Amino acid sequence: MRPSALVLVSLIAIPVLAPSVAQEPSREYSWAVAVLPSGAEFDLEIAADPESRWRGYRHREHVPADTGMLFIFDKELPLSFEMKDCRVALDMIFLDRKLRVVEIAHDQKPCPQDGPCPPVRPMSQARFVLELAGGTARREALEPGDRITVLSEPAIP
Repeated sequence: MRPSALVLVSLIAIPVLAPSVAQEPSREYSWAVAVLPSGAEFDLEIAADPESRWRGYRHREHVPADTGMLFIFDKELPLSFEMKDCRVALDMIFLDRKLRVVEIAHDQKPCPQDGPCPPVRPMSQARFVLELAGGTARREALEPGDRITVLSEPAIP
């Protein structure tokens, strides 16, 4: 893989080496909800610009069971996420452009304060990453190939 094709993103969402992603315009979402195939609904925060992707769930003490964060990228890319400065376990659900699950990183634990923080790199490219409280994907029986419905204002592009 050429370095110019790689986007390094973390829960603190640091886009690197992909200027087109880092320069995309910010969008204000008044509300967004993810609906899983099980019918479970999650109020979403949207991380669609470099600053919000960088901030992600960093330094949060708690992620309520009925909430999540949707990271939006301009196109499907090879992504890499890490748990640096995150204080809660999370499920990272990687989605294609049609919001189909391509891979799930279950129950990712926070990195130690002074230790290594290995990245989570899915084998498939993704356009969206849905983060939910750790254990949610298993509890809701979410699997690769499942489609997530996202309702929002404005609509997710």
